[in-house]
Amino acid sequence: MPRAVGAKQKVERAAVALFAASGVDGVSIADIAAAAGVSQGALYRHYRSKEALASALFAEAYLRTAGELDAIRARHPRFAPRIAAMVAHFCALYDTDPALFRFLLIAQHDLLPAVAGRATTPPAIIEAVLADAVVSGELAPVEIATGAAIVMGTVLQTAVFHLYGRLAGPLLPRAPALAAAAIAAVKALA
Repeated sequence: MPRAVGAKQKVERAAVALFAASGVDGVSIADIAAAAGVSQGALYRHYRSKEALASALFAEAYLRTAGELDAIRARHPRFAPRIAAMVAHFCALYDTDPALFRFLLIAQHDLLPAVAGRATTPPAIIEAVLADAVVSGELAPVEIATGAAIVMGTVLQTAVFHLYGRLAGPLLPRAPALAAAAIAAVKALA
């Protein structure tokens, strides 16, 4: 019997959806295999455990997002357009793949330590944007880590409200207002 074509991608997509809905601890290997329409053996050919699968999915998505933010930083030389583009990027990610976004949100407490030591993380990129703005004089000196937390929190808390039904509709149309709020809050730190 031939191996299933695209089994790894099916497993990854099913795992993200299940992890987003039930958390990593609330899902079994059997659940993932069944949702992906593959055997448990097919899953184990690619990942040694459910935890390894979750960790790999988290790291890949988290670090890919950092790379995307770094590309935005390179494209936009000024502070406000950089933040606006980054906030819009986060909103678009949420709108296009809410399961992945939810997985990243709920799994970060357990899985973030595995990637936190790397220099290119989303918070590190946002911190670099804030540091650039301080150096260029676009932003008065602020506590950089707090500023990055404000920028990310503006989007992440809005996403949490959406996930739990407190907000309806896509986030991307809210991006300009969220970016303006984040920029104002960061400036208020000075």
